Amino acid sequence: MTAIPRVTFVLVSYNGREMLTRCLDTLAEHTPGPYEVVVVDSASPDGTGEWLEANLTGATVLRMPENLGFGAGCNLGVQHARTELVCFLNADVEVTPGWLEPLLARLDSTPEAAAAGSVLVFPDGRLQEAGSIIGGDGWSRGLGDGDADLSPLYPRSADYSSAACLLMRRRAFWQTGGFSPEFHIAYFEDTDLQFHLRSLGWQIWVEPASQVRHIRHGSSTTPRAIELSAINHEVFVRRWPEALAKRPPVADVHEHWHRLWWLRDQLAPYRVLLTTDEVPDPTQGQGAQRAWAVIQYWRQAAPEAAVTVLATRGDPAALRATGVEVSIVDDPKAWGRDRAGLYDVIVALSARGFPLAEQLSRTQPQAVRLFDTQTFLHREAERRFSALPDAEARRHCAIEAATWREAERTALSWAELSTVGSQAELDWSARYAPQATLRVAPYPVPVTPAATGLDRRDGLLFYGAFAATTTGNEIAAQRLIEQVLPLLEAPRLRVIGAHAPDSLRAPGVDVIGWVPDPAPYLRTARVLVNPSPAAAGAQTKLLDAMAHGLPFITTPQAAEGLPLGELREHLVAESPAELAELTQRLLDDDAKWTRVQSALLDLAATHFTERHFRAAMAEVLIHCGIAPPATTFATATP
Repeated sequence: MTAIPRVTFVLVSYNGREMLTRCLDTLAEHTPGPYEVVVVDSASPDGTGEWLEANLTGATVLRMPENLGFGAGCNLGVQHARTELVCFLNADVEVTPGWLEPLLARLDSTPEAAAAGSVLVFPDGRLQEAGSIIGGDGWSRGLGDGDADLSPLYPRSADYSSAACLLMRRRAFWQTGGFSPEFHIAYFEDTDLQFHLRSLGWQIWVEPASQVRHIRHGSSTTPRAIELSAINHEVFVRRWPEALAKRPPVADVHEHWHRLWWLRDQLAPYRVLLTTDEVPDPTQGQGAQRAWAVIQYWRQAAPEAAVTVLATRGDPAALRATGVEVSIVDDPKAWGRDRAGLYDVIVALSARGFPLAEQLSRTQPQAVRLFDTQTFLHREAERRFSALPDAEARRHCAIEAATWREAERTALSWAELSTVGSQAELDWSARYAPQATLRVAPYPVPVTPAATGLDRRDGLLFYGAFAATTTGNEIAAQRLIEQVLPLLEAPRLRVIGAHAPDSLRAPGVDVIGWVPDPAPYLRTARVLVNPSPAAAGAQTKLLDAMAHGLPFITTPQAAEGLPLGELREHLVAESPAELAELTQRLLDDDAKWTRVQSALLDLAATHFTERHFRAAMAEVLIHCGIAPPATTFATATP
């Protein structure tokens, strides 16, 4: 069956036959078919129209009797389009490999979006424009113009994205009546169109995964471009006086940086800043999964919300791809001054993110202050203290625990509302920070609808991220291998988790390390064993196992706060001998294993689904004066 084209490419030419030919060549080279092409020649005096008519095959060529301009040419081209989508493409644009798919994906995933624009780069690779801001003076500024580093870009809703390369729903285009005939030849007609689309409730998105090369003013001289721009600027200002009256001028934004960020984010229903020491990577555990889920809730609760994560280190690429701005800063004080008064909400992600949040809240006195943590770090350090054999290590651990305890008490007092991961954390907070306003927002896990049965499961699994310094996970894994495993009847043990140390290698132990997706291991192991001295870094793994129908054996510390009920006596033990005994029972007794799996799946569905997490986070939004989303959504993963 022949595929039906989704896109018609509309190009308007005026002279520049060689440049137009190059544009069409790169389009054919880098664009998967099928698609249709309409080229409208605006009475080119150099014979481009005649050449197109004689030589261009597989495309519709239309010739206007006089140069009526870009807008009129595009309107004519769209009249001949039959596809769901149209893509406006300047003749001085060269598309690149993989440029179209991200634009299509954006429109497919965002029904509120009328259009998605590419990032424009200069021929030398520098950034030309990643969407633009429009000031109250009616002038625009391309964001990032001249930047050499494009990595900070992220998908976002924008004021305006250049029609040099803009994919649009055809029905949305005609809903506005098309490009206005009031504009003279070129400039501002695409800005006007997008203002009109926004007035009708549509969104405009910029998608940095799509990048194209653009020769600025390719078909006209720069003086002529300035002249045309000035003429059409007057028309644009006259057409949108009320919308522009609410904005500061754009002319001097680089002298007043807070205006630039306000103009960029002024369309957002809310602006939230989340602070952390390291950009969360959900493959690393140690609270990163919880932080990721919280960030994604803020991101998805309103598609146009402006969500910024501020950190001092880490890899931001995966988070940026989900539409989150990530800033890695050395000087947070200067960063905060540049964005003074911008944010509606500041969220400290655990005690590690609290120092940044406290510092930045001085430049954001209007922001609601929130504190969020899965588990308290001082409690992890206290539990680790008892498992460390070395006196000097215990002394450092005690100092660490005291430092975290004071930081967490201060954070609870600083915040107007604090959210924690379990009832146990809530109880501690209520005792030691009685003035704090608290909510439980349990870490969400997607419950497997049809968990794998016994016939496709075998062996033991340890699942947890490790770090350069000794952590609860490393202590737990060593305890399992050295003290529990020898008491069992030689089952196979697999160890998965980032940065798994070589010291864990032993007979019968398969140290796999980091895996892109733990689900296949959670679906094929018979029992997960984690004799962790603390909940931090372990409990989210227990919940993941629970959601995949994988029974686990663990310690009272790691299971603290989990509503296990009668299951506790079958799954929780302290000594290596007791842990081994419970593990062996699940290895030997098929009927018991099946009962435990069923009970854990029911427990996950009752307490730890995304629905429960979203309900708790909706209360947080309400506390901040923000309307929670009416629809459901899934937590994005990298």
